[in-house]
Amino acid sequence: MIDVGKRIRELRHISGISGRTLSKMTGLDPSQISKIENGSSKPSLDALDRICKALNVTVHEFFSPETEELPPDLLQLLETTKNLTPEQRKLLNDFLKSLDI
Repeated sequence: MIDVGKRIRELRHISGISGRTLSKMTGLDPSQISKIENGSSKPSLDALDRICKALNVTVHEFFSPETEELPPDLLQLLETTKNLTPEQRKLLNDFLKSLDI
């Protein structure tokens, strides 16, 4: 079973945002974000949805076991590529293929 608070903290760090910034983005109190991340409180479905949107992940991605097992640097790379245009993704993919890994 996934540790919701730990997952939020992990995604927040990958996104490079502070707990205070996440609270501003979600409309949740900073202390509530802290309680959720420390496991002393569970977010409501509405709060979790707002947190996921702020962290630019779907609720499905949030709970995906494949994503949870990826190292932080790979998660950050995936997060960065989400903002690329289709042409930029193709160029990046072509570049990666050229590395002959």
